[in-house]
Amino acid sequence: MAVTEDELCTPESLWGMEVSKLSKNKPTESILSEIVCAKCSRRKFLQVAGLATAATALGGMPIVGQKLRTISAAHAEELASGAPKWIYTCCNMCGGQSGIKVLVENGIVKKIEPNDFNPIGVANISTDFAKEKSRGARMCPKGNSAVKSLYDPDRLKTPVRRVGERGSGKWEPITWDEAISEVATRLGEIKQKYGPQALVWFSEDHSFTHVQVDFCTAYGTPNYHNHSNLCDVARKLGFKLVMGDDRPLADFQNSKYTLLFGWNPLGATKWALLPAIINRGRENGMKLVVVDPVFSATAAKADEWVPIRPGADGAMALGMGHVIVTEKLYDKAFIDEWVVGFDEYAEYVKDKTPEWAEKITSVPADTIRRIARELAATKPAVVDAWSGPGHHTNATQGTRAIASLPALLGQYDKPGTMVIPDKKGGKHRSDVAGWDTTNAKGARVDGLGTKYPFGHKSGIYVEARDAMISGKPYQPKAAVFVFQNFVMSVPNGAKNREAVKNMDFVLCVDTHMSETAQMADIVVPGSHALERYDLNSNWVTFPALALRQPAVKSWVGGMPEYEFVMAVARKMGFPGFDISYEELLDAELKGGIKIGLADLKALPGATWIGGETKYEKYAAEIKLPDGAVTSDKGVIKDASGKQVGMKKGDKSVRGFFTPSGKIELYAKKFAEKGFDANPAYTDPEVMPGEGYDLYLVAWKQAEHTHTRTFNNAWLMEMKPDNPLLMNSVTGKKLGIKDGDEVWIESAYAKAKSRVQFTEGIHPEVVGLQHGYGHSALGKIAKGKGTDDGQFCAGKAELASGQAITKEIAVKVYKA
Repeated sequence: MAVTEDELCTPESLWGMEVSKLSKNKPTESILSEIVCAKCSRRKFLQVAGLATAATALGGMPIVGQKLRTISAAHAEELASGAPKWIYTCCNMCGGQSGIKVLVENGIVKKIEPNDFNPIGVANISTDFAKEKSRGARMCPKGNSAVKSLYDPDRLKTPVRRVGERGSGKWEPITWDEAISEVATRLGEIKQKYGPQALVWFSEDHSFTHVQVDFCTAYGTPNYHNHSNLCDVARKLGFKLVMGDDRPLADFQNSKYTLLFGWNPLGATKWALLPAIINRGRENGMKLVVVDPVFSATAAKADEWVPIRPGADGAMALGMGHVIVTEKLYDKAFIDEWVVGFDEYAEYVKDKTPEWAEKITSVPADTIRRIARELAATKPAVVDAWSGPGHHTNATQGTRAIASLPALLGQYDKPGTMVIPDKKGGKHRSDVAGWDTTNAKGARVDGLGTKYPFGHKSGIYVEARDAMISGKPYQPKAAVFVFQNFVMSVPNGAKNREAVKNMDFVLCVDTHMSETAQMADIVVPGSHALERYDLNSNWVTFPALALRQPAVKSWVGGMPEYEFVMAVARKMGFPGFDISYEELLDAELKGGIKIGLADLKALPGATWIGGETKYEKYAAEIKLPDGAVTSDKGVIKDASGKQVGMKKGDKSVRGFFTPSGKIELYAKKFAEKGFDANPAYTDPEVMPGEGYDLYLVAWKQAEHTHTRTFNNAWLMEMKPDNPLLMNSVTGKKLGIKDGDEVWIESAYAKAKSRVQFTEGIHPEVVGLQHGYGHSALGKIAKGKGTDDGQFCAGKAELASGQAITKEIAVKVYKA
């Protein structure tokens, strides 16, 4: 029986489709139908959801013919018990992975609170964590709203098969066994007919990625991609080229001066600890300067907001570098000992005066000169940048210019500076005998390693997308999307839809009928974070690893994504997947931090702390590993080829993980591939002009994650839409009034929005909060706001392969 996607979210209609064979508890769905209305009170919601999920937990929703391998018998018994209990786990409402504790009673989530044992909600320096955790951890609004996403009545409740034209919204329900068998068969046929490289795979960048990588390796495709390419790979490459680590962390709490380029940690809160450590830093006398086209939540708390043209951050950093070098404000002793390329850098910035930078950035030369002097005179200092500068076609060089400022001042890996994290985690298994590793290491469809020699292992989304359309360098035939709304997340939605439509077979695994799921052949219900496992190696400066573990059973009768992928792998006869996920995690933990899964569960807060923050690690002596090799340049690598240190006189020290073992202001390795060895400024490829006279930027706020959370009633109550922010001066020039309905038009798309005047945006810039404008996902999300991604060209940055989402020129006029 064919049904529409709207009917799939209606419990009453599910029973008309004979989905009852998936469950012994028909009343469960009937009870859940009472919470379809998003207007019900939180108390009523919890009461009703509690009854419904209790019925599921007690009666069970077995999957026909498919043994669930996720949860051990002991843990399943614990989840089924009715007594109130707190379960320590981790949030996944965004990528921050905050530690939480979940109050569960009768199989129902009643309350979520921060986990004080997990540093992600407290502090990123070990001494600060020890001192501050008694004050309590933090979590953001998304974490508090997780219960609303968990019990969202619009969640998919059964696998479905497309029965109409692609994108028509016509489906028929199938069992899990049928879904597993059909996916295995279709992927097997694709491999047999076109070769394993014809499969392209896209996933989120953290959750259960290891099993997906294993599947791709076993299958033989080199074309695995994950979300990092849409996030911060240009920032990663920029810092790595300068100081050898792709994600140094800011020690805000102990800084005396912080300069942020295009980052909004108090709004787009990447980790829950950020507001706490920034506010403590402010209490301790830290000056905060924010460079951003938009008066963000962080700018609102800063001592100074510096509005700048989008994509011009690198020019401002070079102008500051000119001042620091010409006025001899740099740390000469640090540079002499730990920096190479200073002379070349000094020569390059000789003519990059603040006046030169002013013409590019619109920031007054006197402001640039003053901030440079303040920064040089105030230590310890943090200089950092994220997606603002990082989502432009000049992103890597702009980030290099920014990362060079703390290098000039000796402000790396010391208290109150940019600290190199000491991360440890589970050890993922190596290739298993019988996997198609030869093909899996073959030529990628997206140019990673060839066209993009410095690209990140997460792949090049827009290149893979373009190959799905053009068939060059070869034609993908099947696409798998796991926990990833490809159609709305990748820049240029029209191209994304064309690419998916061009596939012979599409599988989507998601909690909701997203815009990508609408275009699939098979859609499989995804899990909620409170229903699954993960290992979270925390982004703090000391070794810390936290466990995500199921707090409740799936009320929709589903299985976690990793279980589905493993089931398909078993069906296809791939070796190495005939184990439970708990067994896999146990082995990874024992291979990494030397404790098992049961040991991790038993630790306070299910969180392992493996040491303290260490500073000036670059100067620390190291013990040479067995098989170590020292190059003629003094760089030391272990037997696997991984850089571990450098020779410094008669000592072996860690150094910086660059080709020279030192900080590099002039990157010879970068130049070998045709890029400028200096952190050179070039204009973004897309700039206002030719009738498109305004910059359009987009950003994220604490209320939402990517395009994922927009069917959450509580979050949408906080932020129901995304009006177009416009400076009132700009509006007056265009004859537009506050509240007017307008057209936003780029060279690639045209859509309506409502204008909201603010003085808190650069006059040459308009902006939208990212993630709105859904045509699907659920009843709450659908039709709210404007999708910013449709206006993008859909390019990648040539150095890092970063997907470009903030480089847009538009015109705005009354509707």
